[in-house]
Amino acid sequence: MSNTREIATRILIDIYQKNEFFETVSAKNREFNRLEPRDKAFVRLIILNTLRRNGQIQKVIYEFIKKPLKKNKNFILNLIRISICQILYLDIKEYSVVNSAVELSKPFRLEKFVNGVLRNICRNKSKIKMMVINQSNIPKWIRNNVKTNLGVDVLKDIENTIIKEPFTDIKLKKNHIKDRNWREILNGEFLADGLIRISPDGPIDKKPLFHKGIWWVQGISATIPVSIISHLYKGLNFQKIRILDVGAAPGGKTFQLLDLGFNVTSIEISERRIKRLKENLARLNLETTIINKNFFIYDTKELYDCVLLDSPCSASGLMQKKPEILVLDKKEIFEKLIIKQTKMLEHSSLFIKKGGYIVYCTCSIHSRESIDIIENFLSRNHNFTLVSFNNEVCNFGLMIKKGMLFILPSDKKIKGGIDGFFISILKKKND
Repeated sequence: MSNTREIATRILIDIYQKNEFFETVSAKNREFNRLEPRDKAFVRLIILNTLRRNGQIQKVIYEFIKKPLKKNKNFILNLIRISICQILYLDIKEYSVVNSAVELSKPFRLEKFVNGVLRNICRNKSKIKMMVINQSNIPKWIRNNVKTNLGVDVLKDIENTIIKEPFTDIKLKKNHIKDRNWREILNGEFLADGLIRISPDGPIDKKPLFHKGIWWVQGISATIPVSIISHLYKGLNFQKIRILDVGAAPGGKTFQLLDLGFNVTSIEISERRIKRLKENLARLNLETTIINKNFFIYDTKELYDCVLLDSPCSASGLMQKKPEILVLDKKEIFEKLIIKQTKMLEHSSLFIKKGGYIVYCTCSIHSRESIDIIENFLSRNHNFTLVSFNNEVCNFGLMIKKGMLFILPSDKKIKGGIDGFFISILKKKND
């Protein structure tokens, strides 16, 4: 276990220093990639839970380490972080955690210091848990905005949800929903028609019938935009409805649209992500027109019935699945993202037929990436109007304003949590 904890510590250092996500950093770490699946799962467990509890862990460090560690002791600081997480929040034997940390700190000649800090924390475990509350974990740039726009109660619910391990949602092809006992096969529970929730244990490609190409991974929140589109065109021949899926990879919404029979064009700027999209399409035996191009320079004389714009964002709605968001510095990139979202929505409006729709969505619960983007767009584009939602499409979420739906990570109608999401429907007027 010492080796796995050392690897976890070094990956955590890279996450903090390089401002990158776990998946990106771990993919580059040779030692991690040499581990057996069980050991990889352990590294993932302690890193992601350390990030989810970042604020709480930081308060414990302030309480039990009175003299700040020097910058060249970065390894020791992050070793203590993952050790605190294991001691307080994971079901791991204290002696194993402490002994491992002591061994790893010996090359730095700080084994006595690490031993003293961690044993002191072990002795005060119950007191610490009562003292350090969940509110510490969400950074101010998210917390203050949610509190202002969604309220204190919503903020508290989100704080209590994001510290839990997330589930994995599986979307079944429509023609296979009833042909097997999926609850038993995947050991999960149905959330909705064709959507089943499973525990995230083990590699997804090892799950039953993965290679048969009759299901894919897609969170329930991410399925709602396509459900909206199918409702907008209910009763019509879907094959005649042309849809542009912007930023399509890794492909969940494209797969969903194709499975329903829509005529889909998928545009994606990243060659790496397109490769993954094509692999998924091949496995699922689905076909779409793929355009590998920057959306800002995409141009066509043909108009679409609908543009599905899943805009790049801060991912503040994914704090449970991507807890790196809780520690990464988003200040500079956040402003750039808002500019990008604004431009992408404006560019989308060029490709819509009269009477057609833009379905704008983003996995953010921050008002500047959602409400503000839509309101500013409407103030400049009087030929578009908001469309109200129907309960047939979505019976959960929080309607902020007409045509603006927030799906909250803490939605109590979905047991186990859900990805935070914002969705808005814009219709181009006929006149």
